[in-house]
Amino acid sequence: MRINDKISSRDVDKKTGKGSLLRAGEGGSSPFVQVLSRRRTEIDSYEQELQDLKDAIDQAGTDLEKEPTVANFRAFRCLVADLAKKVTANAYRLERVGGTTLNPRCFEIITVIDREADSLLRMIMTENRDRLAITNKIMDLKGLIVDFLT
Repeated sequence: MRINDKISSRDVDKKTGKGSLLRAGEGGSSPFVQVLSRRRTEIDSYEQELQDLKDAIDQAGTDLEKEPTVANFRAFRCLVADLAKKVTANAYRLERVGGTTLNPRCFEIITVIDREADSLLRMIMTENRDRLAITNKIMDLKGLIVDFLT
């Protein structure tokens, strides 16, 4: 089967006779178009938030390497925690299967919904492994100091 990319001008006139096509975001009156455009903007803003968090984590990591202070450590730790919360909240779906009265076993199925966000989280965790090791050591030392003082 061959696909012919060339359409004669007479065929185009016949196909576009009555109405014109609406693109998403052009203010279509259809509820489907409105929901679709809203979802598209939500997805775009979510991806932008993840990218902004990644950039902020990179910047906080370099600041922590240059100046290992408590303030830089807290900023880095908070950013990594925010990224992990955001990705895990939106990237996975948990479904329970089973659990009848005769067979009380219940199975949980975890489905990865947003593979891009999951891969971004894994990439950030592997890139910042040394920085995370530093923060873990600082946390351990902080805990030892608290234990020592009490």
